[in-house]
Amino acid sequence: MSKAIHKSTAAKVVAGFAGLTMAFTFAFGGVATVNAQTSADLQAQIQSLLQTIAQLQAQMNTVEGGSSMSGLYCNFSFLRDLAQGATGSDVMDLQKFLNSAGLTVAVSGAGSAGMETSYYGPATAAAVSKFQVQYASEILAPLGLTSGTGYFGASSRAKARAVCAAAPTTPTTPTTPSTGLKGGAGSLSDVDFVSGLNNEEVGEDESDVEVAGIDIEADGSDLEITAVTIDFDQVTAGEDFEDYASEVTIWLDGEMFASVDADEFQDDDNFSKTVSLDKGAIIRENDEGRLVVAVSGVKNLDSTDAGDTWNVQFTSVRYRDAQGSVISDTSTGDIDSTSDNSTVTASYEREFSFETFATAADSELVVKLASDNLEARVVNVDTSSDTNNVELLRFTLEAEGDSDIRVRDLPVLLTVTGVADVDLIANAITVTIDGEEYSETISTSSLTAATITLEDFDYTIDAGDTVEVVVTVDINDLESTFGDGDTIKAEVRSFERAAIDADDESGEALVAGDRSGTALGEAVALYDVAPMITLVSVTESVVDGGVNGFDGTGTFTIKYDVTAVDGDVFVSDTAVATVAASGSLGTGVDSESVLYTVDKSGTPTADDLSAVVTFTKNGNNVTDTGVTGVKITEGSTGKFTLTVTRTNDNTGDSGLYRMALRGVSWATASGAATNIYTFNLEDYETNYVSIN
Repeated sequence: MSKAIHKSTAAKVVAGFAGLTMAFTFAFGGVATVNAQTSADLQAQIQSLLQTIAQLQAQMNTVEGGSSMSGLYCNFSFLRDLAQGATGSDVMDLQKFLNSAGLTVAVSGAGSAGMETSYYGPATAAAVSKFQVQYASEILAPLGLTSGTGYFGASSRAKARAVCAAAPTTPTTPTTPSTGLKGGAGSLSDVDFVSGLNNEEVGEDESDVEVAGIDIEADGSDLEITAVTIDFDQVTAGEDFEDYASEVTIWLDGEMFASVDADEFQDDDNFSKTVSLDKGAIIRENDEGRLVVAVSGVKNLDSTDAGDTWNVQFTSVRYRDAQGSVISDTSTGDIDSTSDNSTVTASYEREFSFETFATAADSELVVKLASDNLEARVVNVDTSSDTNNVELLRFTLEAEGDSDIRVRDLPVLLTVTGVADVDLIANAITVTIDGEEYSETISTSSLTAATITLEDFDYTIDAGDTVEVVVTVDINDLESTFGDGDTIKAEVRSFERAAIDADDESGEALVAGDRSGTALGEAVALYDVAPMITLVSVTESVVDGGVNGFDGTGTFTIKYDVTAVDGDVFVSDTAVATVAASGSLGTGVDSESVLYTVDKSGTPTADDLSAVVTFTKNGNNVTDTGVTGVKITEGSTGKFTLTVTRTNDNTGDSGLYRMALRGVSWATASGAATNIYTFNLEDYETNYVSIN
């Protein structure tokens, strides 16, 4: 009676399928019918028909036993839980199993029968839910659930294996196995540890950190690696492996072929386990493959376990050759079956440690002066209103290591001269990074050097990236709180660097040792009216007089332009030698002169020199005023040439000589107090020449 019922049901299904096919043919066979419908209508009908066909096929598969026993796909080895977003060959095996069991992943296209993919998407989750509902008493009920979850966990995996175990099989005539491998009898001809994988650090919540690997050479045949036995030993560790690690994965040539939970490495088994690899882990004949063990750290490593060490050992590698032979190699090269469970790491083992995230990522915030930072200079400021956005400093922040770094606040040191308090010169500071501006009002109390912290600064630097930071200030109006010639500069010194509040991507604060470098800006002099000096050229030459061999003359020339900004300036056209190198030129120096040095092999000298300054007149805009020098009218530029000669007239004068411009005296009016322009003159020097 039962068989008759089944046959009747099958006949009805077949008849329904045939009728549906006829309807399908009729629907698309008549031209008039097709023309009378829109493309969208036809597409909807097609999808509906395909869905019905799939349902009928599923019914035909299930009429004889309640599940697809005929052609059921069971060639799988599910070793891990699977959920939406997962990828891998085991996902493709799951889709094949579900499709063969009549629980269609997709009606057509990706995921459908014969079109399975390695991606676990919503369609796969829906099919898994149907599978769970079909076997609800065994999968859902023990978990207190009434509907499918779409999560392919331990209960679902167990039921899938049970379904396949219960499926009837048709005896077949044994045949020579077809492995898809080429060659004859194969073996491992050489196995060597990967030299770069040793003493690795596994950070908490860090995934797939490679801790050991072996390079395997296939001889005589293509070889498919089917399993590997891994043995972990405690070195300084005192807890179980699962207290440190969450997962162990096996990779061949950069592709993952196995994943097991760390708790499967039990202390009862001396933390050893044979791990089966997914199909396709093949090393071609005479080629070399790299087999790697990777470990993922637990999300929250106990602080007392940080720094604990383990070692790992390849005790066996199982493989299949082209003849179908399965061999377990326990002794070639660095494969070693010795299981010593010793706290001493032997030559056939590789040691690694579990660390906090910050330690493993080796995070470091590096501060450096930017290559385009502006040198010391004169800045023209207003006498009646603020002068905003005066640039003081450019520096870089680099996130070294394997972690993003979040900078929460940024301190900058401002130093002034000529006044008793920083806020007498500047009233606000702004830091610009990647187009984002962060500002802070400046308010200090009798401090010529004050650290201003931008507390609203919150910027994340990606691991390995370098960003440039620009520091500008708003300057008060001149003469209300400060005067001509007062200076200001910005720096990030070691103190400010240590005060930077920064975290790694795990949220741990960087310690002092994880911050390095400085960025020291140069002083900016503030004037209402001032000259701007620009280097044009430097040249040097030497002429041998041919008398006694000691009458060579060196000629050194520096050409520079002087532009008057915001008013007329009076610039010196006489030259005086000084032994001062730069900056403070000392007392007793003629303050109404062009100041220069001549040095012999690095030592300034004022012996036997001849100097002259010439300039180019430009109508009434650049004029010689006599004693007070050259007058340059506002907005105009005077062209100056400083020429210095050095003659060797005795044996003691021989040597290497060069000349450098050290300062230019100037004033805002004839007879007024003079200033000395000493900014940005580092490049105003000739090369050395030999005078014999």
